[in-house]
Amino acid sequence: MQNSYCKISIAFFFFLLAILLFVGYTPTNDGDGYIEYALMSLKDGQPYPTHSSIMGQPFIWNIGQINLIALSLWLTRSIVPVLVLMCALKAVSAYVVARIAELLFNHRTGLIAILLYIAYPNNWGQSTMLLSEIPSVALALTALYLTLKSNSVRTWIAAGLLFAVATWIRPISPIYIGSALLYHLFFNRKLIFKRYACVAGGYAALLITFGTSCYLRTGFFLTQPTTLWFNFVESTYEKSTKVDYSRYAYPQGTARYIANREKLTALQCRDIWRQRSLQWLGNHKIAYLKKVPGRLFWMYYEDIDNIAAFLTDKQHAGDNYVTLPVASIVHQINSLSPIQYFALVNEIYYLIIVLMAVTATAQLLRKREYRSAFLPLFIVVAGSLALVLVSHGETRFKAPFMPFLFMLAASVSIKMRNT
Repeated sequence: MQNSYCKISIAFFFFLLAILLFVGYTPTNDGDGYIEYALMSLKDGQPYPTHSSIMGQPFIWNIGQINLIALSLWLTRSIVPVLVLMCALKAVSAYVVARIAELLFNHRTGLIAILLYIAYPNNWGQSTMLLSEIPSVALALTALYLTLKSNSVRTWIAAGLLFAVATWIRPISPIYIGSALLYHLFFNRKLIFKRYACVAGGYAALLITFGTSCYLRTGFFLTQPTTLWFNFVESTYEKSTKVDYSRYAYPQGTARYIANREKLTALQCRDIWRQRSLQWLGNHKIAYLKKVPGRLFWMYYEDIDNIAAFLTDKQHAGDNYVTLPVASIVHQINSLSPIQYFALVNEIYYLIIVLMAVTATAQLLRKREYRSAFLPLFIVVAGSLALVLVSHGETRFKAPFMPFLFMLAASVSIKMRNT
């Protein structure tokens, strides 16, 4: 059974390599920023963050991803090894999606989950980019599976270490760890204390190691990005629930504006934004909560971010996006470009997956199959709510939750076949 997952994942890896070879590297705004910080670290002769990337900078970014890029540039003077690694880790994600689905449901669900996952067009172009979602999700998913499946102390510690590396790359692990803990608390308390003591021990030990290394270099104990408050402070003054990347990031007269920001450290900016955010939130709790439904909608209404990998002209990162006239698609269907037709196919696929996942959830709850439904449902719902409570929740932010939608969708397809 596991062998079939492995073969499919290996085939998916070579398919992604072919995509990478065919369409090439896809620049993104974040990816360009990562490269800039990586080059800064190489110039300083130290891992990121360095003193020069803390002084005068607005925030600390995704540390692990920047260091991965810096390592590749240092060893090969190229980002190609990172892109190949992205292909491999995307294939690992497909494999682990199947394994977790099999654990929660059965082998047939696992098989359908991996097939749905690899056939999804938006998963094809992601590995042509340098974004941090692929490695963080792949490592956190693997750690989650090890936490759920194994009864070995060594494996639990290894899971904690993987969770820590995932957090170092992009901080998504806490929702996975918390969800797994609740899953075992509700459905399997055997060895629960020992299991999570090992996971937490491995997680904390490696993050402390990362933080101590940073402290010895810079005087600051840092293990993950400080972008939380950069995003959150904008959420306090923005009127729209949809993020607008065309506007200036630090408009004067808003909570994000800091006079003489270039003379401060990223940590000082973080502290100022945190103070302003919490002060504003204390006086506008209801107004802030009213934004949550809109943010959830904008985060889930489409999933075509990675279709930009198939654009013919990708020279400028700021232009590498694809849009669909969703509200007027019926009237404009004949005037879409080829890349928009491709995006439309993906969007239809996405909506089918969401519909299947919602149907599966209703079926599982109606039949009181709470053990199977709990983990994927809790991660999607609680994770999404947690994210939009502290950020604007752009569409690609739901990447850590998408694997679980595929698992739920696969479970409904099994039930439909069995009826």
